[in-house]
Amino acid sequence: MNGITPKPLPAIPPYGENAVEVKNLTFTYGGNTVNHNGMQTEHTNPVLSDLNLSLVTGSRCIVLGANGAGKSTLLRVLAGRHMVKNTQSSLTDDESFCRVLGLNAFHDTKLNFHRAYLDCDWGMRTVAFVGSACPLMADIAVRDMMKRLQASYPERRDELLRMLCIDLDWRMHQLSDGQRRRVQIFLGLIRPFKVLLLDEITTSLDVVVRQDLLRWLVRESDERSATILYATHIFDGLDDWATHLFYLNDSGKCGWQGRMEDLEFYQKLKEQNHPAKMLAVAEHWLRAELEENRRNRKKEQAAKAYEEMPTDRCQGGYSSGRFQTDEEEKEKLKRPGRRSDVMGVGGAMAKVHRAGY
Repeated sequence: MNGITPKPLPAIPPYGENAVEVKNLTFTYGGNTVNHNGMQTEHTNPVLSDLNLSLVTGSRCIVLGANGAGKSTLLRVLAGRHMVKNTQSSLTDDESFCRVLGLNAFHDTKLNFHRAYLDCDWGMRTVAFVGSACPLMADIAVRDMMKRLQASYPERRDELLRMLCIDLDWRMHQLSDGQRRRVQIFLGLIRPFKVLLLDEITTSLDVVVRQDLLRWLVRESDERSATILYATHIFDGLDDWATHLFYLNDSGKCGWQGRMEDLEFYQKLKEQNHPAKMLAVAEHWLRAELEENRRNRKKEQAAKAYEEMPTDRCQGGYSSGRFQTDEEEKEKLKRPGRRSDVMGVGGAMAKVHRAGY
């Protein structure tokens, strides 16, 4: 594959020492949805509540939290997948914001060239009467995917191919889940990034590829000052990987954040030469949270992950997220009856041909 000269990337104005800054963020999935009984429900419980997060440039941060705590939502907000705005009249734009590289995480399109986001929904789609997250099975070779991007960074492309053990002649419809995940990571990391957001991206990788990827990310942050946020429940090999930790509790609030050396429990585990320090930290916090919920008989809420995604709305059939906001919207989506509804497409076409059209 011949190399080409990549276009210059949009310049990022000076933004200070923090690559990521979130201040007083409260996020709720808005809108009314229609449940299976035909009743409209309004979602008012915030997923993230009064959240503050600061990460210095070049840091590697593990985002830790229970299922449904809002880790994926936080990463999607930082990735610009959800628009957030200040709805509290008492706060100014300088008192409530979400910024990446000093820019608005949603509105500033320059971030698309400096920010990478990888999650487990890549290559998935919603299919009516089947469900959500059905893999796309296109018959296409890896070398033919994003060809210009691959040609723009040939050395980086070849390095990733070796590390991830990818064959450019692989065809996507023939790959296993782990192979598809490696292709996703390959395509997502070709362009050099300043901020990388990873949401459980290593779940399908074998242990060797995963460890090689983690070491490669360390070099990216050390040598290029890339800032990495990694949400995961798999803590193998992460004991000395992170520079920072962000704990998100099940109320959508920050339970703890800071440098690893400032976490006393972690330092105590290091002194004891504990064999799985990050796992012990996660279990310590999450088990205490679980026991507290059991004492208070607090039930875990359904995450509504697909029902709430804006891109999944009104897709037809019974796809997840299909909803109408009111009776007027229902009327707009109705269509008049057609001949093919009764006769079938074949019968309708046969009548047209008999009529001489």
